[in-house]
Amino acid sequence: MRTKSTQRIICLLTVLAITVVFSVLSFSQGTELFVKKLTTTLPEYLFKSVGTRTFSVQYIKLFEDEESKGYILKAWLFQPLTTQQTNTSFKIRAISPDGKKEYTEEIAGTRDKSYIRLPLILVILPAKYTLYVNSQVIEQPKPTTGGEVSVPIYGDKESANIKLLVRTQTGYRAIDEGEEVSKDDVIFLQVIAGTFPTGGYRIELNEPDIIYPVGKNPGKITVTGTFYKPGPGDMVTQAFTTPTKTIELGKFPAGMYEVIVDIKNLGEFRTIFNVK
Repeated sequence: MRTKSTQRIICLLTVLAITVVFSVLSFSQGTELFVKKLTTTLPEYLFKSVGTRTFSVQYIKLFEDEESKGYILKAWLFQPLTTQQTNTSFKIRAISPDGKKEYTEEIAGTRDKSYIRLPLILVILPAKYTLYVNSQVIEQPKPTTGGEVSVPIYGDKESANIKLLVRTQTGYRAIDEGEEVSKDDVIFLQVIAGTFPTGGYRIELNEPDIIYPVGKNPGKITVTGTFYKPGPGDMVTQAFTTPTKTIELGKFPAGMYEVIVDIKNLGEFRTIFNVK
């Protein structure tokens, strides 16, 4: 039996679904960034949060397809009444993957005691663009090529381990644990299974799960997968091989990140890096 609270949420989500459908139709008519204020209220537990102790964005990702993606979001800025009043509006920004195109909508904030609040809004933007509120990235776009790349082995070939790499002008470079990289650096993860006397071994990785830093809480990148070994009777190459898999993780906003790689039949590996 449904409670009144559950019925209310279902009703709200139905209204939102209708709003999103009409908004997507409007977006498909050529608008690169669609922003619409909403008058409804949603439970806090539906929202994810990114930001700092003085500026936070709460968002719900509604959908993503090949053409576009949509979010419901709100935000707050800590600005005590004793401080000098600065700009109280929020910039909703959609930036292209190469950074050459930016579309912006400015929404006025409202004063709520020591906070400036961005009211609940619906945002639709191109699927490959990155969404920002002011300078806060909401969600990094996922690699469009599946993330797998072919690069030389940078880790220890003799034992199972992981390495983080960055792209350089001449190829790639391994980074040490805890090393600082730039927000413009593209990060790669390389998993090495070790060296085996025959072929037939391979590594398969799942899509990375990425949580961005919030305040003093570090970000976390979790990658799972499976290490496959040849079975009895399998035809294999009679030569030493070193199974590896390298995937692109992408660019990251500033903060510290913990990387956890858990590969079935191989083990769990951890490392950290910092983005300045």
